[in-house]
Amino acid sequence: MGKAKKRILHKTNSNLYMTRESAVSKVSDIIKRSIIKEQNTVSSLITLFGLSAEELSEAGVPYENLVALSSIMQ
Repeated sequence: MGKAKKRILHKTNSNLYMTRESAVSKVSDIIKRSIIKEQNTVSSLITLFGLSAEELSEAGVPYENLVALSSIMQ
């Protein structure tokens, strides 16, 4: 990564930066709470990070919810 790109990434708001682990925890938290308003967030995070059913099941997502999300996951 070049110097300019590093500077831009460090200048950005830290709220916008998300790691794969934080995406998995956010998705599992939304699914566990059954927040209907944030279903678009769930599908976009799953497709953006390419999350698998195994990762989400390790995070504690129930099997029934994983089956319901199977069309989104690879």
